[in-house]
Amino acid sequence: MGRLIFLIVFLTAIATHLVHIRQAESAARYEIHKLQSQQIKLRRRLWDQQVKLGQLTAPREVRLRAEEMSLDLTSMRSELHDLAGLAGRDD
Repeated sequence: MGRLIFLIVFLTAIATHLVHIRQAESAARYEIHKLQSQQIKLRRRLWDQQVKLGQLTAPREVRLRAEEMSLDLTSMRSELHDLAGLAGRDD
């Protein structure tokens, strides 16, 4: 009779731990799913930012913005060469 009670208690403990492990596994799966969804959103956002950056740094856009701001990029280049001591040198 003692063995039977021990066996019932032992099997109950195993069943309880099994339920706990399954709940933890379910919570982990939910967390993984949530993080993967967040990762997808962040990748889309990164892609959008890279596309926008590419558009903003395109030569045509840079030239248009420089014209809008009345920047003379050719005179700035010669000034930079002068400052660097490169005046008169061919690149």
